[in-house]
Amino acid sequence: MTSSEPNRPERDWRLGAQAPAGFVPERIVARPDGSGLMFGWRGGPAPVDRVGVILRVYADGGLRTVWEGPGWVRAGDLHDGAGYAVVGHPGPRFTLLRAVSVDVGGWVELGEIPAESVTSALVMGPDEVWLLGANTLLRWRAGSFEAISAPGRRDSTRDRLFRVGDQLVLSTPEGLFLSRDDGHRWGHRNVDGAHVRALAFPYLAAVQDGRVRLGRLEGAFVEWLGEISDPGDPLSMGWSARPSGAAMQLALVPDDPEAHPGLAVAASHPDGGFVTSLLALPPTEAWLGLAGDKGALALTETRRVLQAGRV
Repeated sequence: MTSSEPNRPERDWRLGAQAPAGFVPERIVARPDGSGLMFGWRGGPAPVDRVGVILRVYADGGLRTVWEGPGWVRAGDLHDGAGYAVVGHPGPRFTLLRAVSVDVGGWVELGEIPAESVTSALVMGPDEVWLLGANTLLRWRAGSFEAISAPGRRDSTRDRLFRVGDQLVLSTPEGLFLSRDDGHRWGHRNVDGAHVRALAFPYLAAVQDGRVRLGRLEGAFVEWLGEISDPGDPLSMGWSARPSGAAMQLALVPDDPEAHPGLAVAASHPDGGFVTSLLALPPTEAWLGLAGDKGALALTETRRVLQAGRV
């Protein structure tokens, strides 16, 4: 599989409401219908001058602010209606927020996180979230934090957490590590020496020798399906089962933002291969989230909601 027909529209993108002036996203989580959450801040540039913001975006493009407070929302996640967010404060120090149901609202603070760095959060259940950062791997569950000893050689700028059903997976340059016994034991899968950067089980996108490779996990092995010719770092991917097979999409941060100003979305074509679209978005991962094979939620540089999916 290789990319083809660059810039050919693969879906109907629609513009939605205007986000607050100066809002800077740190993480966008999408649902298949294009709705979702935007975590970020406004103000600055000094952290002491920032106001943390969480935006709830609806499938029709509307939005509302569901939380504001001192600091900046550094990370967040949404799963099965439950939401968690990490708020940074000067120091630095971090606090954890939770909404039992993002559709109902009601974000409440759970307490200070015992870490000096938190870069991402992954919700594993209504009462469980994992937090990742430089020299940080924590689990919050039912009211308390627990530090977890991370396996393998860590790269805090490139490690990622994934959710596969009720299984937590940590991706590092040494491969995939599967949590056992609440993180006290780990299984390991090498993935042929490639670094998995996006995972939507059983499909994955990995970087190996400067190439973006697509694969499917099969037991203890990976079946490589092809490559994406456009150079970049996989941001996220999603897929859905179709009668004709799996339909997929993959977001990439270009290796050369000056030559390719924006974020690339490679979507599978019904006739085979992939169609790549370049979106006029700031070329960093914080401005776009994907869900399934069509769902997407993004924010333009002018702070307009941009989304795709089945309404």
